[in-house]
Amino acid sequence: MPDSNTRAPGLVGVAAVETYGARRFENRVALVTGAASGIGRATAERLIAEGATVYVLDRSLEQLESVWRGVERAVPIGADVADSAQVNAAFARVDADHGHIDAVVTAAGISDAPWRLSEMNSDPDPATIDDEAWDLVIRVNLTGTFYCVRAAIPLLRKAGPRGGAIVTISSVGALAPYPLAAAYPASKAGVLGMTRAIAALLGKENIRVNAVAPAATQTAMLPDDEQLLASMVLLQPIPRIVPPSEMAATIVYLCTDEAQFITGQTVNVNGGMVM
Repeated sequence: MPDSNTRAPGLVGVAAVETYGARRFENRVALVTGAASGIGRATAERLIAEGATVYVLDRSLEQLESVWRGVERAVPIGADVADSAQVNAAFARVDADHGHIDAVVTAAGISDAPWRLSEMNSDPDPATIDDEAWDLVIRVNLTGTFYCVRAAIPLLRKAGPRGGAIVTISSVGALAPYPLAAAYPASKAGVLGMTRAIAALLGKENIRVNAVAPAATQTAMLPDDEQLLASMVLLQPIPRIVPPSEMAATIVYLCTDEAQFITGQTVNVNGGMVM
C-alpha cells in the first residue's frame, strides 16, 4: 500500500474517502441499497470516489435526498427492498439509463421490528418474538436481498463478458453465538446460503456473488445497551467497533476486477471473532 504521502482522499459530498488514488470504477454503474446511512452509505461514497455512477436506494427518499443532494454521480431512488415491485422499478430505471449494471451491494437491513426496538429494547428471548416481527425481519433482510439479486442478474448479464459483482451483507451473528433476537441471525444465515447457491449458478457467466459478514460496526443498528455492546466486542481478538468505511473498503474490493476469481465466499470482517 502506498505511504501516507501518496494518499488521495476523494471528497463525496461532505465525506472524505481514502482511496489511495484508486479509480477502479471509472465509467461503471453500481447500485447500493440501504444507502442513506451506515455501511450502505459508506460503500456508495467509496464507489463514487473511485469513479462509479451509483444508484443509492433506501426506504426514505427524503432521507436519501438529504444525504446525497448535490453529490455528483449519486442517483437517489426511494425503494423498500421488501417490496418486489419497488425493487424491480429501481433496476428498470438503471436499465433505462445505462442498459447494464456492474456492481450491486445489498446493504439494506434491520436488526428487529421497530415496535420491539422501541417498546422492548429488542428482548432476545425467543419467546418474546411475535409473528409479525419474525416475518418483517426475514422479509427485509433475506427476501429483500433476494429481490435485489434477482432483479440485478439480467442487468449484470448485459455488462457482457467482463461480468460483474454482487455483494450481500450478512453478519457475524450468522456464524457466532451473539446474544441477538433469533430472527436477525436466522435471516443473515439465510443470506449466506443464498449467496453460495447463486454464486455456483452464475460463475460461468463471470458474475461473482460474495457475502461480507461484519461484526460490531458504528451504525444505528448497534444495541443501546452499553454492557451488552461491550460484551460483544470483547468476543473479538481485535476488541473494537469499526467505522462503516472499513467495511466499505472490503465490500468495494469484492466488486473490483482485482477480485475476479473470488465467488461464493463469506468474507469475515469481524476482528478475528470467526476464523
